[in-house]
Amino acid sequence: MKAAAAVSLMMFSPSALAGGVFISPSASGGDPEKILQLDTLTVTAVSPAMSAKDSSPVQHIDSRRILTGGITDISDAMKRMAGVNLRDYGGEGGMKTLSTRGLGSQHTGVVYDGLMLSDSQSGQIDLSKYSLDNLSGLSLVQGESDNILIPARESSSSANLAISTLGTGMLDDAALRLSGRMRAGSFGFINPSLYIAKSFREKAALSASGEYTYTDNDYPFTVHNGSLSTRERRQNARLSTGHGELNMLWRPVSGHTLRAKVYYYGKNQRLPGPVIYYSPESNEHLWENNALAQARYLGRLTDKWRLSASAKFAWSNTRYEDRNGRYPGGILDNRYYQREYYATATSQYEPLENLRFSYAADYFYNNLNDNSAARQQPSRHSILQAISMKWDVWRMTVTAKGLFSIYLNRVKQGPQPPDTRRFSPMIGVSMQPVEGFPFTVRASYKNIFRMPTFSDLYFDHYGSINLDPETTDQFNLGLTTEIPADASWIRMIRLTADGYLNNVRNKIVAVPYNMFMMTMTNLGRVRILGADITLNAEFAPLRSHTIILSGSYSYSRARIRTSPDMLDWDRQMAYTPLNSGAVSLAWENPWVSISAHGTGCSARYSTNYNTPDTRIPGYFEAGFSAWHEFGVRGGNSLELRADLINAFNRQYELVARYPMPGRSWRATITFKL
Repeated sequence: MKAAAAVSLMMFSPSALAGGVFISPSASGGDPEKILQLDTLTVTAVSPAMSAKDSSPVQHIDSRRILTGGITDISDAMKRMAGVNLRDYGGEGGMKTLSTRGLGSQHTGVVYDGLMLSDSQSGQIDLSKYSLDNLSGLSLVQGESDNILIPARESSSSANLAISTLGTGMLDDAALRLSGRMRAGSFGFINPSLYIAKSFREKAALSASGEYTYTDNDYPFTVHNGSLSTRERRQNARLSTGHGELNMLWRPVSGHTLRAKVYYYGKNQRLPGPVIYYSPESNEHLWENNALAQARYLGRLTDKWRLSASAKFAWSNTRYEDRNGRYPGGILDNRYYQREYYATATSQYEPLENLRFSYAADYFYNNLNDNSAARQQPSRHSILQAISMKWDVWRMTVTAKGLFSIYLNRVKQGPQPPDTRRFSPMIGVSMQPVEGFPFTVRASYKNIFRMPTFSDLYFDHYGSINLDPETTDQFNLGLTTEIPADASWIRMIRLTADGYLNNVRNKIVAVPYNMFMMTMTNLGRVRILGADITLNAEFAPLRSHTIILSGSYSYSRARIRTSPDMLDWDRQMAYTPLNSGAVSLAWENPWVSISAHGTGCSARYSTNYNTPDTRIPGYFEAGFSAWHEFGVRGGNSLELRADLINAFNRQYELVARYPMPGRSWRATITFKL
């Protein structure tokens, strides 16, 4: 089998769900096209949860860890990573946004199969729209990636989450591949999904996947009001979503690949709203439709030159309705339409075997239309250029990058915000001090900024067109050490530790303009000092028995440092816990494999003032999973899985007044052809 086939088989076949190896070219410092040029490829090591050689922290969760860790959705996977703070509005389909190291969700980019997702209206990506069923893995880069053959846009965020799907199929396996899954659970949850892939003459492959989700979301919770406690259920929380993808892979000659994707997501959701004493009713409704089409070319032009080029079109439609007597006519009906056109090209030159240079140029255009009376119809032209260098010398890797960004703002009517031009430097170093000893140290610095979103600039009675971008300086110092596999029972033990300092300037915050209005302004400074620790281990005490242990811990002291005269001076930033962590322990065996897992964090505050009435208590949520895969005639397989979520029925909140579900269950049956 050719190397390309071996890589494709591990990354994208449904059978890899139980034990595949995840390779993320966009998030790691690896060289995927060089891997494809090898004559043979043999994998003997366990895929680690944290890359050892990158100069910035890179965490991986592959399909095997999703299974053995009892992970039920992407938000659950994010809780297992160090340095992650998740905002979850509760229940299936509730909005879930990702913040890393206290920087806020607008600073975290999401890369879907190699190209960045965007929401120019809010600046944050809702992770509830993406499913684990068709994933090969997740990667989180905190800082700058060591891979220099990437679009310039991937360097424009403080951190990036890379989502890689099963969509590219298998070139060298002509057999039809099919995986069907049915999942059911508490509160009326039903989730069927299907994946199918077929290759043609080792030159092309097609795959398609789709899923549907329905749930009543009417989970119970307790309301405490002084000495009075009442038991209630979430109301107006029904959800119906559908998602489909079509993927194509074409390899006309060795060393050249073209990947294309068409994606659609639709949501019909009733919004329960925040829990307010003696007012449980809500009449809010949300409809969403998202579609995108993208194509990516990756090829080796000569021995020294490589080229990557991509194009994408994305469209989204959001409708929010609230039936309430306080609105004229009794109905608030807001409709928003977003479009994005995106093109990127990156060339890499390798004058020496251990020295590489690259140049990346990106252009993207975003616009937003709505049905408001203002009719501003904002748009933005963005031009990003990046020059990068990667040098492997001695037992050290040095990566440096300069990103030059141009943002041109336009409106159809009304005042126009100023344009922005910025230069952002980045540098990273990783080194193995002792040859042959598995110990690596790393250090990195990244200066980057985030542009104000369309909501920050234009939202009625709220936005301000005079906002400057938020600027961050990120410093990281870390190490990785591991005990390699031995001949007895240790397969892998890996420990990572990172300390970091983030300085944020021109923090965009909302301040009162008068008794009835708020406005956005650049007022804040934040200093974030923290540490992330991860542990991953795998043992084989007996033949056909494996013990898998993973854990993470994070400390984050995010202090408001705007002015000593302000009430929030030196207070912990809202929704940022001091301590958070996760742990999972799994036992794989020939009978029924089981795992126990838990996530939690210390108390947080819903405002920067840290008053007692805004305190959100800490929590620890535990769960259990069991699964077994049966062989079926003809080389097929049938997998059964059961999950007990929040086993001890702990009530907690990640967002104030949005209770999370208590104890629940899920049962999954998967057939693989």
